[in-house]
This record gives sequence, C-alpha cells and structure tokens, in this order.
Amino acid sequence: MLAIILGGWILAPDLPHKRLLMSFVSIKPVSTIINRLQQISPLPNNAECLVKLKRQDVAFRPQASFSEPMGCNVEHAVRLARIGETKLDNAPLLTCRMALQLSKFERSTLQPNAKRILGVRIKRLKHIGTYNCRSMRQYQGLLSQHAFANAIDVSGFVLDDGRVINVEKDWNGAGSKSRFLEAIASSACRSFHVSVTPDGDVNHFNHFHWDVGPYRSCN
Repeated sequence: MLAIILGGWILAPDLPHKRLLMSFVSIKPVSTIINRLQQISPLPNNAECLVKLKRQDVAFRPQASFSEPMGCNVEHAVRLARIGETKLDNAPLLTCRMALQLSKFERSTLQPNAKRILGVRIKRLKHIGTYNCRSMRQYQGLLSQHAFANAIDVSGFVLDDGRVINVEKDWNGAGSKSRFLEAIASSACRSFHVSVTPDGDVNHFNHFHWDVGPYRSCN
C-alpha cells in the first residue's frame, strides 16, 4: 500500500474512502510522491475516451490540449454543455474522463434520486468552477485536480418545476432537498475518486467537490 502523509493526514490512494488522522511522519519528499501520482490516471483519458463520450447522451465540444508554466496540464478536454437531461452552467472545461464519469453519474444517480425524493427531474447543474491552475488550498505548492480539469465544484441544482437546491443553504436542512443532497453525496463516494461535502472542511462550505484524480477520499 502506498501512503502519503501530508501535515498529519495520511491519504491511501488504493483504499477507497479512507482518510485517517495520524501524527506527522516523514516518509518521502511529498512533492516527489504527489508529482508521480498526478501522472497516474486511474481512468483512461485519451482518444478512445472521446469516442466513448460521443456514444453518451451528452452535448460537448472537444478542446485543444494545453499546459501552463506552473505545471498545470489539460489533455483530451471538452466543453461539456449537457449530460442526459441536465444542462451545465457555462459549459465547463473538463477532461474527457471526468465528463464521461459525470454523464454516468447523472444517469445512474442524479436523476433517479431526484425523481424518488423530489418527485421531479433535474434540469440544470450549477457549479462554481472546474479548471483552475492552482495549488490545493490545504497544501500550497501541491497542484489541485482542478489544475488538470479533473474536478468540478457543484454548488446546486435547478429542478424541472423551478425549485432550486443550494448546497450551502440546504445541506444541513431537514427537508427533501437535504435528503436529496445526502443521497447523492453518498453515491458520489462510489462514482468519483474524491468526493468532498461541506462537512469535509471549511473550504467546501458551499459546494461538493468531485474529481477523478489519483487519490481516494470521501468526506
């Protein structure tokens, strides 16, 4: 088992949904391990992925690959405008693998739970960002999965009947909106490699973070 110890937290990429608090121990230079792991893709992101994405009920535009001096690198990316029946605000930039996983999640989890708990379907997914060439907020100097367009920060949903679900306002509520958010947060742990809710830390007070990077974490 490969483990990374960061400022008192141990992240175990090969153990899904485990994040254990431990006393700080140095094992290897963290930057060396992180840089290597960021080049390991648990889900294929290549031309074949784009072929698979075209077979889904989605609307997207392929984007040219690019990199930035800081080390941010985006390959086989798309502007994703729609997944199934759900439109995405501002057609966010995402890697093909993240777009494909999000499409599967909309079909298998978002819409079934919306129908079961709320009685209607989701019309729009609201987000506050995907690609952003920056470090992780907790660990400055270590690139976030946003730096590879592997992540999306979901802030809410608009339903067919016009109701709006807001992660910040409804996460700790007691009604059907809160039950819906709890249901999809639980399922997101199985669909994405990292799933963070407002319970995770102060940086996620108003959104869900989902990504398909090399780490495994759910909180």
